[in-house]
Amino acid sequence: MIKRQTAECLKLLESDLHTLSRLVITHRTPVTEGDIRAASAILRRWSNEGLIGQLCNELGVTPSFPVLDNQAIIDALPEEPSVTFFLTGGVNFNGTPIMAIYHSAKSVGNGPILLVDTMITRLMNTGKFLRQKRVLFEGGYFTCEDIITFTANKLGGVHLDFDRNPRQAQMERAAEYMTFGGPPSKIATEPPGEIYLVVEPDSTEILSGFHVEIIAAAASLLSIHFDGKPLVDFTIRRSLWHRLTALVTRKKVPMVELHDFRPHLTEVRI
Repeated sequence: MIKRQTAECLKLLESDLHTLSRLVITHRTPVTEGDIRAASAILRRWSNEGLIGQLCNELGVTPSFPVLDNQAIIDALPEEPSVTFFLTGGVNFNGTPIMAIYHSAKSVGNGPILLVDTMITRLMNTGKFLRQKRVLFEGGYFTCEDIITFTANKLGGVHLDFDRNPRQAQMERAAEYMTFGGPPSKIATEPPGEIYLVVEPDSTEILSGFHVEIIAAAASLLSIHFDGKPLVDFTIRRSLWHRLTALVTRKKVPMVELHDFRPHLTEVRI
């Protein structure tokens, strides 16, 4: 038998994972900004505050998380000074994968500047998961832990705070540099950054790059492994209507629409 406190902690984990799945896994509707903020609070509790480590120590198991391994790209970035922005991502919007996106002022020439197709999903321990560099902007790297903390503590996940130290101001610029959402005709406000990607035809909200990273981190937590085995098994079921519609219409792969708000268009790789 396990201790009462451990049982309560395990019950909380099960409840939080159920809530997290409802927040970031949607069916035929875009993920909302408010739900992403709420997801950041759950992520902060279990990862940044170390609750998952405490629980696993009590249970005698080792946690690990499926994460996109971007180390080869991170190692290559110092040799490519033309790349001023990189977002790891690893989520789908309207069937379109948003991952390994970077901006470069350099012409792509005969191929991509960075070998983004080399990323594969690997199991990482808690430390590597949190310390992984996920975003590059203005020469600075921001880890998964940085992004969760900033979203939860400054952007309304747990607290809404408009005070920024220099690093936090840089993080805010990084979050807003490339944004994602619905068609401009459905958006009430102008995107705050310089590059806007239309990824959800029915969305009326604008999501930042950090919002994308929160969704990716939530997916990793939802897929947590104990001693190398997944705690939750996810299955994808497609309705008969969905299969028939796909067969009849032969729907093409969704495309991303790019809006660049800078005076001169440079390359953005997706």
